Amino acid sequence: MTKVRRLAVLLLCLVGYCHAGDTASFPAIKQTWVDKLKKDLFADYDRNARPSQYYNVTNLDVKMTIWHVDVDEENSVFSTIGWVKMTWNDDKLKWNPADYGNLDQFRCNPDAVWKPDVVLYNNAKGADNLHYGQTNVIVYSNGEVLWVPPTNYHSFCELNLRFWPYDYHTCTLKIGSWTYDGYKLNMTTSGEDPELLWLVPNHEWSIKKMTTERHTVFYKCCKEPYIDIQYNITIQRQASTYTTVVVSPAIVIMLLALSVFWLPPQCGEKIVLNGLIGLIVTVFLIYFADQLPAMSGQTPLIVTFYSSTFYLVAISTIISIIVLRIARNRQCHPVPIVVKGQLDGCLGTLLGVSDNGPFEEDKEAVSGKLSINSKQYDWCRLAVILDRLAFIVYLIIFVISIVYFSL
Repeated sequence: MTKVRRLAVLLLCLVGYCHAGDTASFPAIKQTWVDKLKKDLFADYDRNARPSQYYNVTNLDVKMTIWHVDVDEENSVFSTIGWVKMTWNDDKLKWNPADYGNLDQFRCNPDAVWKPDVVLYNNAKGADNLHYGQTNVIVYSNGEVLWVPPTNYHSFCELNLRFWPYDYHTCTLKIGSWTYDGYKLNMTTSGEDPELLWLVPNHEWSIKKMTTERHTVFYKCCKEPYIDIQYNITIQRQASTYTTVVVSPAIVIMLLALSVFWLPPQCGEKIVLNGLIGLIVTVFLIYFADQLPAMSGQTPLIVTFYSSTFYLVAISTIISIIVLRIARNRQCHPVPIVVKGQLDGCLGTLLGVSDNGPFEEDKEAVSGKLSINSKQYDWCRLAVILDRLAFIVYLIIFVISIVYFSL
């Protein structure tokens, strides 16, 4: 038993010796060229101080890439998601690559270097100015610093919903330095408009146009100029779904409202059909109240159409009640001579209710079915004239509405 123990101890010693030999043959790397370079560059580096003399200007080149947009219609907030490419020179971060193993660039945390305080001026998120993600910066041997952080801008945008759901809006993003004037920080865009890159298909909005403007503004408080860059983004709503949900029912409602006047004057279903149309219009008005912001600057034309149709249906119901009363009640007096002359004159001929027109062919059938005399028959013709005149007026109103909405 003792020999076995001695043999086990001997084996353990041999294993430890071999492990020590392997460790000695591969010494651990304590410091890389990047470590040495960072140690030298950041020894006396102040990330809060602009890396240039106070009388020199730091040039900042900005370029934006957009890959998604969205609109909060209730709060009039335009959201832009993408990234911003910012490039500037930092004189404190220059080195000779030959002194550091031909190392010509390195990456580091953005909090380790000075960064321009570029913020969104028309920010819609209150005091939150943290628009950018904490991605690494790339530092080159010539002092150039490249930072491409992902960004999420939320800006106020004045929405005009007059042509909803075929509306389009031009929203702006205005960015600039919060504390550095134009003599300290000069912002440029290289004359390029924002780049569009749809990483995810947007089925709600499409971008029609993007432009870039560079402004130099003098504020009343200060004599120095302040530079900002403004991106103008024109977006249009994708209305294919809304065409099916909103526009198509509007056409059906118009046809139903016109068909009421072609029912026989004695038909009580006129009132029922008008009530059904009024119920449908009410449902759509409730839908619009839930879908659209209450504080919109202008009422959408489609909502105006539905609300106007609601009033027209109410008037149509009143006309139908008058027509029913004229056609059904036994009239003691004949139709006035002036009206009688119109029934047999040009108006009656034009509307097809004169004695010589097609309406006369149905006189015997109508009289036999309703047991009415010639005097009552004239009142029925008057009811038909009211229906057909109302049809013409409503048709003109609906045609004008369609043309106006299309424009």
